[in-house]
Amino acid sequence: MNEEIIPLSERPSLKDLYPVLVGFTKAILPDTDVAINMEKPIFDAKYASLLIPGANFVTTDRLPDGTLIGTMVMINHIKEQENVMTVIGRSLMRVKLENVVLSDDIHYAKVIAYPYENDCDEASLSAYASIIGSSISRLASGESAEKIYKEIPPFYLQDPDRWINSFSPAFKNVDTNLIFYTDKLSARLEHIAVALGVQVDQHKVKEEIEKTIQDNIEKSQREYYLREELKVINEELYGSDDERERYENAINELIASDEVKEKLRRELNKMMSLQAGSPESFVSKNYIDTVLALPWGKYSDENRDIQRAREILDADHYGIKEVKDRIIEYLAVHNLSEGNITNILCLVGPPGVGKTSIAASIARALGREYVRASLGGVHDEAEIRGHRRTYIGSMPGRIIAGIKKAGTSNPVFLLDEIDKLGADYKGDPSNALLEVLDPAQNSTYQDHYIDLPFDLSKVMFITTANSLQPMSRPLLDRMEIIELGSYLSEEKHLIAVRFLIPKQLANYHLSAEQVTITDAAIDKVIRNYTREAGVRRLEQLIGKILRKAAVVVVEKGDNIVVDEKDVETYLGVAKFLETDTLTKDRVGVVHGLAWTENGGEMLDVESVIMNGKDKKIVTGNLGNVMKESVEIALSNARAFAAENLHTEVDLSEKDLYVHFPDGAVPKDGPSAGCAISTAILSAMTEKPVKGNYAITGELSLVGRVIPIGGVKEKCVAALRNGIKKVILPLENKKDIADIPDMLREQIEFIFVEKIQEVYKLLLGL
Repeated sequence: MNEEIIPLSERPSLKDLYPVLVGFTKAILPDTDVAINMEKPIFDAKYASLLIPGANFVTTDRLPDGTLIGTMVMINHIKEQENVMTVIGRSLMRVKLENVVLSDDIHYAKVIAYPYENDCDEASLSAYASIIGSSISRLASGESAEKIYKEIPPFYLQDPDRWINSFSPAFKNVDTNLIFYTDKLSARLEHIAVALGVQVDQHKVKEEIEKTIQDNIEKSQREYYLREELKVINEELYGSDDERERYENAINELIASDEVKEKLRRELNKMMSLQAGSPESFVSKNYIDTVLALPWGKYSDENRDIQRAREILDADHYGIKEVKDRIIEYLAVHNLSEGNITNILCLVGPPGVGKTSIAASIARALGREYVRASLGGVHDEAEIRGHRRTYIGSMPGRIIAGIKKAGTSNPVFLLDEIDKLGADYKGDPSNALLEVLDPAQNSTYQDHYIDLPFDLSKVMFITTANSLQPMSRPLLDRMEIIELGSYLSEEKHLIAVRFLIPKQLANYHLSAEQVTITDAAIDKVIRNYTREAGVRRLEQLIGKILRKAAVVVVEKGDNIVVDEKDVETYLGVAKFLETDTLTKDRVGVVHGLAWTENGGEMLDVESVIMNGKDKKIVTGNLGNVMKESVEIALSNARAFAAENLHTEVDLSEKDLYVHFPDGAVPKDGPSAGCAISTAILSAMTEKPVKGNYAITGELSLVGRVIPIGGVKEKCVAALRNGIKKVILPLENKKDIADIPDMLREQIEFIFVEKIQEVYKLLLGL
């Protein structure tokens, strides 16, 4: 319990009060010798008359909650010199003050003992004693030991508070104010243990430095020793004069705004004030290095020759005339706008059609730096916006990292596979890209890591995607879509001859004289080993042929000619056989066409009616839309049979089985409706379907054929499978203009408006 101290003052009006020094902010621990310097003008003759040897007074401070606390000091000696009075005495105890009054310009207060709380049991005290004692012993040992630690007595378990008050001011890194204000014994001991631990670490570093210096010194001259010591210390510490000067020069030479330079200077001052080797020091240094490495105000000189751009695009890519024309238009507008173009291109198409390489060609045509960031599988928003600078290992996002890698502020920046972005509890990266790809905002783009505005308005962003369906609508609104379709067999042949074979020959260090692949062999590979929209698989197969041919060249030294008959020797049995099975007329089998992210595909529909109990079975890994299409198709087929064939097909003792082959491949979408209805009606009437036709179109409940998308890809798929007659919805007639002449010349298009026209054409009904 707090005990009131009996006052020494005999003044009747101040009987229960002590003279106090108000606003004294330096903590004075109890049980310590003190020397307090006070300027005379502050303490006039009245106050000074109270400060005599043998008297007591109280130094004061205020806690955050307003409580006045202080230390009672007994005066032993007073020394006056010029305008300073030095009071030398002994601190008695920590006290709390109440009822502060001012009398004759002197403050008095009621003083109550405010002791520390002993919350440690014997075991805890023993543990602290062991830790603190070990640290003191470590600091008192060795050649570099400091004398002060050799004079500190052991830790007394009987009176730890007195030990703390008496010796903690002698410890380096110990905050005396913190020790004074902390009430609990355990917390006070912990502060001392931590501070001594830091001192021990510094002691170890000092010994390591001294050992390094000793190892490096070959002469005993003092001048050489001091020079080596300074060298090692500068290597160990952050904040040497040379390092500060180097950073300051780099900041001054930076072509950036005053805001950027000022923040870097503040960060540099912070780094210099931090303890060498601390985690915070590493974070600050990495931040400064990263910001300085960014290309502030650095731009590549552009080549704006449109004719040169045409030549580069034609040299790098065959075909895709519409795409190349659109890129030339894009570059022309870019020239007129002096580089401040606002459109963001999005190249959409199946894998292997050249989306990524087109972006590289654009960069080469413009003479800009090229940088690519693959976004496939990215699901953390920090991958785009950067990590906040709160921990070791934080880093800028992929946008700023790409700009840093490019070394200029106007590169061609490819955001690859933008449709493969994910989202989880860490945020949605597609939302983070909205600012990056918005010309109205990206001039002040702010990465979380650098936390400074960086101008992205001169960057030419190009994105690629296999499909637009997974992408968010706001993100799509910021981009202009350019579609790259599937390649025809003839186009693949020319691409292989002009690009793929020379590239693979160079990869495997072969010459065209050493290995020759004939046109017939190329056609066989395309026809029997690939069914892709692009040419990536074709390039892999050509590489496989050349690798096997390289073995023969090395072993026998002969030049190799790979002809059509040799393809199976190099690639094995053909994966896709040439057969007329597809074009045969069969009951219940219709060739449908489907669009996928990998291009167009043939989608056969098979239907069988067999004895059963009025069951409808649908198989083939279908989505809900496809299952609903089967229901609509069955209704159309039954209605047509009842109305036009004057017969109601009795399915009460029959089962209808509809199957879509390649059951492991997921299928969904409405465009198979016409094919499904035709297959069901063929099974009902046992009329064979003409096998040399392929059909695509969505079917409504009343029999209307609804238009679909992906016409070019579906037509390429039909031609790839040897079918040259394609039935399309009438409203898709306008899309034929977008199909290359080479494809239009090989396919006969039949346009229908009602499902009855399909039945008549394929079934003769």
